[in-house]
Parts: sequence; structure tokens; C-alpha cells
Amino acid sequence: MDYLLIIDNATGETQMMALADAASHTHMDMEDIERAMQSSGICISIDYTIVDTEAADDVLVD
Repeated sequence: MDYLLIIDNATGETQMMALADAASHTHMDMEDIERAMQSSGICISIDYTIVDTEAADDVLVD
């Protein structure tokens, strides 16, 4: 979980940032984001959707 994709649900704007920055930007608790990432790889709130980009590294492309 080096970088997270942060999607603003209202505007669709996307940004890549580290966990601490994502928590600050979204006003969410880091532990809540980490817990959601461990269980499903995504964290959804009313304002933001946060996606773990590490899973994309594990995909094999032929």
C-alpha cells in the first residue's frame, strides 16, 4: 500500500498519494483506511473512494 488512488466522489477528480496524505486529505482516520484496504482493497466514504493501487502490481499481463 505505497500509493492510494483518491477519487473525489462529487467531482470525479483523482489523485495519487501515500496513506498519511490520504488520511489528511480525506479527513479519515488512517486505521480505518488501512482496515478497509486489508479486507477489500477499497475504502468508500460519502465524499471519497480510496483504492489500493498495490493490487495492480500483482496482475500478470500476457
